[in-house]
Amino acid sequence: MADETIPDIITDPSGFDADGEFWLKAAQAAIRRTCGWHITPNIELSGVANSRGGKVIRLPARHVTSVDELTDSAGNRLHYAYDPTTGLVECTTGAFPAGVAAIRYRIHAGYTPDEVPDVMGVLINAAKRASMASAGVIQSQSVNGSSVTYNVSLMADELAKLDRYELGALP
Repeated sequence: MADETIPDIITDPSGFDADGEFWLKAAQAAIRRTCGWHITPNIELSGVANSRGGKVIRLPARHVTSVDELTDSAGNRLHYAYDPTTGLVECTTGAFPAGVAAIRYRIHAGYTPDEVPDVMGVLINAAKRASMASAGVIQSQSVNGSSVTYNVSLMADELAKLDRYELGALP
């Protein structure tokens, strides 16, 4: 039987440093995981989307500033109208093709950091809280029914601030 040992996430702990940059990246990952997309900055995204074949699909981002390319899996251009705020795209000629990875996209999406000071505030507060916990300053914290321990957890008020940025359910 082959050795089925799963490698450690951190292969060399001696080179690991949980400094401020580490906690900022960990908090950023928690925010992006909660919202389902990157939020900031505005960047080009490309990939494929699944479709049930209806009139509306959701691109995997909100605050879409441009749809540069939208094709079926064979590369045929699709005709559409889109809502830049929600990332919803409506097919203007019939229905979208159905299937896994049926639609290819290339878009620009995301806010500039200056447009989302609430997200930046959540990022900074979550990173500070996690770094203080790791230093032994705070072991746990509880406010208004939310509690956090030694990791990057988002408090209820922080989650509420992020609600407007979440992708939500797909159509």
